[in-house]
Amino acid sequence: MSNALQIVSELMDEYGQGGASDIHLTTNRGAYYVKDKATKPMEKFNASGEALLSALIETLPRGKAELDENGQGDASFDQGGQYRGRLAVRHELGGLSCTLRIISRTIPTTRELGLADSVVKLAGRPSGLVLFVGQTGSGKSTTIASMGNLVNQQLASSIYTLEKPIEYIYPAGKSLIVQREIGVHVHSFAEGVENAKRSHPRIIIVGEILNVETARSALLAAASGHLVISTMHAGTAAEAVDSFISMFTAEEQGLVRTQLAQSLAGVVAQTLIPKAGDQGGLVMAQEIAFNTREFAELLRGSGNRSNDTKLIQQLLLSSKGKADGMVSMEESIATLVKAKKITLASGYSIARDRDAFQEKLRQLGVQATAA
Repeated sequence: MSNALQIVSELMDEYGQGGASDIHLTTNRGAYYVKDKATKPMEKFNASGEALLSALIETLPRGKAELDENGQGDASFDQGGQYRGRLAVRHELGGLSCTLRIISRTIPTTRELGLADSVVKLAGRPSGLVLFVGQTGSGKSTTIASMGNLVNQQLASSIYTLEKPIEYIYPAGKSLIVQREIGVHVHSFAEGVENAKRSHPRIIIVGEILNVETARSALLAAASGHLVISTMHAGTAAEAVDSFISMFTAEEQGLVRTQLAQSLAGVVAQTLIPKAGDQGGLVMAQEIAFNTREFAELLRGSGNRSNDTKLIQQLLLSSKGKADGMVSMEESIATLVKAKKITLASGYSIARDRDAFQEKLRQLGVQATAA
């Protein structure tokens, strides 16, 4: 291992142990770390940012050529330390910079993450499409890895993952696990899904649905008897459904809605919120939607896209949705406030529907004073 890569690995170990989620390195502006969603400078950083970045570029699948062609590059970073990394390096106005997501070698358990039993049970479905959605850094990959590893430790099953790049490495368990990295082992997510179907796994984990080709492959794989678990960038379950459908042409959307109504198992939107108090750390809020008969009818659509999105949100907030095990983001956040895991001010800053949030607070017996 080069001295520069050793330095990076040691930085990841040091800041990972301190609870940081990411490290940012720049050519001439020093280094930064991210903890509890706050980005702070490394005050004692005295290495050459340029030297570290040059060494990191060589860890890209095609090295400097990839960076020069695309202006950016992604790769797994593993130098044998306590933590692995997900590397993203790019050209920018200040020269070069990179972000290293710090990844533990130990996959957190579903219990440690505080996942609801209803969410965990989605991993036991025989087939269907499960979407975890949220902003970058909301813990989607960690949630999926914890559920996949639960299956791995408990069942003699087969799991096929497609990631860009590979993050968590699954330990030995009862399942056969195949992990493939996009750009290294297979050209694209869509191609990887098609190949996975020929391997007959029970679960196919697709790192991210970013385009129509991946969306189509994931949906068809779910319809053909596989459990497909993937992620998207969306703030709510309703937005995730709308975003998924909008990837397709207007002519295709009617059929896609029907296929979703038949194959979608659930949508879980999540966000991480700073804990109350001075101890630091983050706590997760989750919106949980299941494809019940009422939800399926809304998936098929009314011809009014905006109204369909509103109706899905209303179902989550309704007593019927609650009876079916669904949880709105507003209710999840209000429950965290009630438990004093987050502050009321944080709840107001995160909740999208303030009126619905205040109503959930009222139902839980929490004084809903506007922040």
